[in-house]
Amino acid sequence: MANDADFSVDDSPLGRQSWRSASAPMWPIVLARVLMGLLWLYSLRWKLPPDFDGGSETGLREWLELEVAHPAFGFYADLIDSVVLPNFTLFAWLVFFAELVVGFLLLTGTFTRLAAFLGGLMSFNLLVGLLEVPGEWPWAYVMMMMWHGTFLVAAAGRVAGVDGLIRSKRRPSRILDLVT
Repeated sequence: MANDADFSVDDSPLGRQSWRSASAPMWPIVLARVLMGLLWLYSLRWKLPPDFDGGSETGLREWLELEVAHPAFGFYADLIDSVVLPNFTLFAWLVFFAELVVGFLLLTGTFTRLAAFLGGLMSFNLLVGLLEVPGEWPWAYVMMMMWHGTFLVAAAGRVAGVDGLIRSKRRPSRILDLVT
């Protein structure tokens, strides 16, 4: 019979030390990073300037109006209705450039941690705004946040990305560590 001293939590496959120091191939995370970058860029198709409707019947303004009509949180609907919609063009350009930049940075693996952080915030914003909109599946935004969190902690641009090139040419500084 085995003695309790023969077993240690840290030695088991699911032990504290094992899961913290485990390694895995990075290609699935690199693939997911590239696909998430493409997703952000693809989502621009229905919110193109100058009118931000992308030639479709439901452009950015219509989605914002749905957020106001079906609020999960009253304060958020009030913010959209009283600040964002009256200044639609300004906010539409901000959304367009934010999604363009995050998509491009994730696609190329450039400043990936920064892009992952911003993408996670943008995904959270989508979750809050679209939580109660009929036909929306909020778990999609939760999954987007999870992927962005993975890219953030895994420094997903250091493999097959520009971040790896940047770090190979320069000695990483504290700021470079935070964004790459």
